[in-house]
Amino acid sequence: MKERSGTGGYIAPEIKGKNIPVGPEIDMWSFGVMLYEMCTAYRPTVLKNYRYGSGPIPFRERDWRKLDHKGAIVQDLITKCLEFDPSKRILPSEAIQH
Repeated sequence: MKERSGTGGYIAPEIKGKNIPVGPEIDMWSFGVMLYEMCTAYRPTVLKNYRYGSGPIPFRERDWRKLDHKGAIVQDLITKCLEFDPSKRILPSEAIQH
């Protein structure tokens, strides 16, 4: 892709600049946001006192307690998807194995 596109709140932070090459790491960020939303019923980018792209996305304990031990596994995958350094972000093949 040569043009920036996407839905606000799901776009990887590195897309803010122009002429950024778009690859699977961009999609993995969006997947992490969607996975978080499926688990909590809201996007992590709308958390109060959190500015999108400002650092690690917080996991509020009250939103995850019903998932028991499985919540920790999902949070780990989400954390790897929402890695701010795109070169360190989990790859799709690794996410499937996760």
